[in-house]
Amino acid sequence: MNGMARVGLYLDISDPEPDADGVFGRDIAVEGFCDALLRYSRPGDLHFFQNSPVLQRRTGSLRRFEQLAAPDVHPILSEMRALRDHFAAHPFSVWHDLDGNLQSANDLRQRYSTRLYPITATPHVFSYAGLNHNWILRMLLQGGETCDAMICPTASAKQVFSNLITSVAEDLSRSHGLKLRFVPRLATIPLGVDSKIFKPRPKTALREQLNLPVDAVIILWVGRLSPLDKADLLPLVQVFSRLQRGIDRQPLYLVIGGSGHKFVSQTLKAYATELGVAERVLLCPIPAHTRQLYHAAADIFVSPIDSIQETFGITPIEAMSCGVPQVVSDWNGYRDTVVHDVTGFRVPTWSASCDEDISRSAGIYDAYDMYDHLLSGQRVVVDPDALQFRLQSLIDSTDLRRCLGAASRAQAVANYDWQVVVRQHEALWDELADIANNTAWQAKPKKDYNLMLISQVFSHYPTENLDQHTKIALSELGVQVCHGEAQLPAYHSALGVLLIPLLHAALMQLSRTSSSLGMMAASLSAKFHVSQDQANRHILWLMKMGIVRRVPQF
Repeated sequence: MNGMARVGLYLDISDPEPDADGVFGRDIAVEGFCDALLRYSRPGDLHFFQNSPVLQRRTGSLRRFEQLAAPDVHPILSEMRALRDHFAAHPFSVWHDLDGNLQSANDLRQRYSTRLYPITATPHVFSYAGLNHNWILRMLLQGGETCDAMICPTASAKQVFSNLITSVAEDLSRSHGLKLRFVPRLATIPLGVDSKIFKPRPKTALREQLNLPVDAVIILWVGRLSPLDKADLLPLVQVFSRLQRGIDRQPLYLVIGGSGHKFVSQTLKAYATELGVAERVLLCPIPAHTRQLYHAAADIFVSPIDSIQETFGITPIEAMSCGVPQVVSDWNGYRDTVVHDVTGFRVPTWSASCDEDISRSAGIYDAYDMYDHLLSGQRVVVDPDALQFRLQSLIDSTDLRRCLGAASRAQAVANYDWQVVVRQHEALWDELADIANNTAWQAKPKKDYNLMLISQVFSHYPTENLDQHTKIALSELGVQVCHGEAQLPAYHSALGVLLIPLLHAALMQLSRTSSSLGMMAASLSAKFHVSQDQANRHILWLMKMGIVRRVPQF
């Protein structure tokens, strides 16, 4: 891929979250990565593919991409249907999936491509019930290629993925005698932060702007308020109450920024009231687009994460980039990002093996209610005494906060700025592209168990399945259409289902002579460079509308 960049990406545009003040790490990471590609990629084309609702076209994303893109970076936004219909017309050099969906990316290449290109994917969650079957098993059955890679955001996430692959492969070997292997490499590239937005700012002015106490030490949490898939914050409130009793000088506040279920916020407020610190615990929604202001206004960032749902942790590197020291649990991706005694402190976590009943029940008629994650989180202890000690050390020393804050800013700019992260992806893509270019490959005509051929599975539904020798001719309505006395009701053309010129060509041919379904489809396929299946569907639509009729066989 050296030289001009040609990257293909599937853009999963979901409906806006109902919680406008929610902080959703996956959405922040995906949006940040796409924005960074537009700003910092090498010169070339970025092909974004999306699935719009059938009766609706999305255009806003392209306008936004064009505004963000560097002068020599060209964003191209297309429908996935267009890619599948005309795959060769989109010559990307590498395909990157933003959600770890290596299996669908492999299906795309296997079914439509005549050339080998690298596939990479970045997962954001490993803990949901059903992923072993729906995700890991599919990748093992596909095998993959040596020019492919699963890009894990941390060493801990990489280990989790490796554990899942090994566990499923070994179980299938024992139960079914299958010898399956995951061929793609496992790479590690972190998520990023925009250090131009997340940066140190004058705290006094910010606090006045945000209506926060000006002359206080502020400890900040930013994230979803959810013990199901984020963190149980009751222990943090308890530790804060102990810290509060030891303060006899500067006021101390705990700002819990984010939103979630009303029950969670009510519980936190009630517990703070019970402990006598309700006036010093501020629960305030933080819209995602203002996170950088709250981070910069804080003195200390705290995140006692205890959920297996967490894979990286965006908010600690956001605080880091704002020059704010972090006190976090020694958990998952935080081990990669928060440098103990340099940018902040990692608080020891404890657990024990007591989850077999949780694991067995997960995913069985539970509507994915995350109850298993809630139970799992309650078995994780973030050492409360160590948490109090580390917070107290930062509360007591302005110099320590300043020193760790400066190191934090340097660490974020050097290792987590999106421009650095994009360069790491490009280096990996170059390496994988070299492997692809030097690998003899052709799409394997192997049986794809995940491919459901409709005409085979549902062949008994119609009264009769027409063969390619079926004779067809214009109906009376078809003659009227040819003479301009009736119109083609082809509103489906607006949806990309029908090609109007192809329909007219079919009618013109039939106006001269009758034909067979197969001969007509072959002629249209050659003339319009579409598949025979697509041509057949156009003819059947004309029959469906009574414009073309079947010639009776006697």
